Amino acid sequence: MLVFTPCQFLPVRSGIQRAPWGFMSQLLSVLSAVLLVFVLSQGARAHDLWVEREGNLQRLYFGHERSAHEGAQHLEYRPETVRQAACHGADGKQVRAEIGEAYPVSLKGDCAASLFLVSSGYWSKTPYGTRNLPRNEAGQVFESWLSVETVKRIDRWGDGLAEALGEGLELVPLGNPLSLKAGEKLRLRAMRQGRPAADVTVAYFGKPRGVTGADGLINIRLNQPGLQLIQASQEALLPGDVRADKVIRGATLQFEIK
Repeated sequence: MLVFTPCQFLPVRSGIQRAPWGFMSQLLSVLSAVLLVFVLSQGARAHDLWVEREGNLQRLYFGHERSAHEGAQHLEYRPETVRQAACHGADGKQVRAEIGEAYPVSLKGDCAASLFLVSSGYWSKTPYGTRNLPRNEAGQVFESWLSVETVKRIDRWGDGLAEALGEGLELVPLGNPLSLKAGEKLRLRAMRQGRPAADVTVAYFGKPRGVTGADGLINIRLNQPGLQLIQASQEALLPGDVRADKVIRGATLQFEIK
């Protein structure tokens, strides 16, 4: 996905080397500004969130293992960044499950689908690097944002899963994705707060595939067998909020096909 921080759980340090005055200095200033915008809007999928299942135990992980991005396969995150964890039956209703609150946060139960809501809080881009602080606490700030993401894994299909399971940004299959084969297309609807979400960028294993229309719909071709990782992102301004300029919402959908 495209629009999260370069690392949504750990601060990223960066610096700009000095350049001569004159045209080169002006050029570097412009390039630095462009790169800043690019990092904030495109750095989302420098890291991924995904769920690994073993029997009735599902664990939430963070890192690079599930995409083509370089870096450590697993990065430890703060368990408190996982704000919610829920187990759902094939009818879409929430069912009882045991929540493991230590790293990696886990769900233990008979889940047709599992849903995690993750927020690493407020982030601010400063002259000294990206800090996990709101704008009003970070000193000199170029840009600031609130990061929120849902991660959903589907292991057993039912018609109830053709509806959103939560209020955050979510990718909802309109038909059974588990029945598809590599090379076939999956029709999805991006949803938020029970309504279709427009202008949502959707990616397949970190590579953008399109943007949703007013109806929230998009088709994604599943290019490979096995685990599928479909990601979405959307930005919205936060006018008048002293803590951040915008909120960056993300959604990850996982399932496996033969």
